[in-house]
Amino acid sequence: MIENLVREEIKGFKNYEVHSIPYRYKMDANETPFELPEEVIKNIQEIVKSSQVNVYPDPTAEKLKEELARYCGVVPTNIFVGNGSDEIIHLIMLAFINKGDVVAYPHPSFAMYSVYSKIAGAVEIPVRLREDYNYDVDSFIKVIEKYQPKLVFLCNPNNPTGSVIEREDIIKIIQKSNGIVVVDEAYFEFYGNTIVDVINEFENLIVLRTLSKAFGLAGLRVGYAVANENILKYLNLVKSPYNINSLSQVIALKVLRTGVLKERVNFILKERERLIKELSKIPGIKVYPSKTNFILVKFKDADYVYQGLLERGILVRDFSKVEGLEGALRITVSSCEANDYLINGLKELLL
Repeated sequence: MIENLVREEIKGFKNYEVHSIPYRYKMDANETPFELPEEVIKNIQEIVKSSQVNVYPDPTAEKLKEELARYCGVVPTNIFVGNGSDEIIHLIMLAFINKGDVVAYPHPSFAMYSVYSKIAGAVEIPVRLREDYNYDVDSFIKVIEKYQPKLVFLCNPNNPTGSVIEREDIIKIIQKSNGIVVVDEAYFEFYGNTIVDVINEFENLIVLRTLSKAFGLAGLRVGYAVANENILKYLNLVKSPYNINSLSQVIALKVLRTGVLKERVNFILKERERLIKELSKIPGIKVYPSKTNFILVKFKDADYVYQGLLERGILVRDFSKVEGLEGALRITVSSCEANDYLINGLKELLL
């Protein structure tokens, strides 16, 4: 009986899956290796008490919005805070996408663009990246001209390839589009280039950011959008009243104010380059350039390598069965200890 009541878009649908696998070093989800800053941990009891968990949280996260606005160089009314950027992608679909509307996104890229498109009943147009995983801007423009997508996603830097699209090409796509263009800057801090400064020049632009990556708050689920007020008022119409819990709001605010970001990002960038250099020395490995806190690596036998790393307690992300990513594993840049252990593990497997 229940099967007959399910929406057609959901029948046969396969959602994003997260598997629980034992590990010694977790290098599969692009998390940072850092704990909360010392000054936050030292005052955690006071922070928890100040969050007043016995009452509902601030429904619009005003204090957090003010801090994020300072960080981005905008005003608080340009900020929308979500339960991770995943929720914001879903809310964008709820606010703007009717069944049958066209959504375009790069392929391969972040899986949730496709997941939420399917849930919304959208027509999906994946735009293939070039063979070297750089953006094919001409293909994007042709798709826009032919299909007039209501929503275009640009992941910059792109996950899982680590490649980027240049600012002038993003602007070109925004100008060509009659729909909304979402530039997902989840890995902005590791790249340094942004399109946030033109949100008020283009009424159809939304920039996505997160505190899960560089700020190391993946467990708190805090993402945010930066856009003009007119777009954000529609996201506020469809969001749950209390979508960000009190603890997440208070801890995120404290972490933003600590000033630890630069030091931590510099560490990851240095380790990323060291990993790329060391892995490139191992025969049978193709390492792709990256502007993120992960690297995409191709192997002649990715399954052998993946299983061999698992046996050594190293968990990486296996993309080798994904169309366009055959033979590829994605490896998160982690602590010196974890990175050394990975390098030695790959040498044992391949030398």
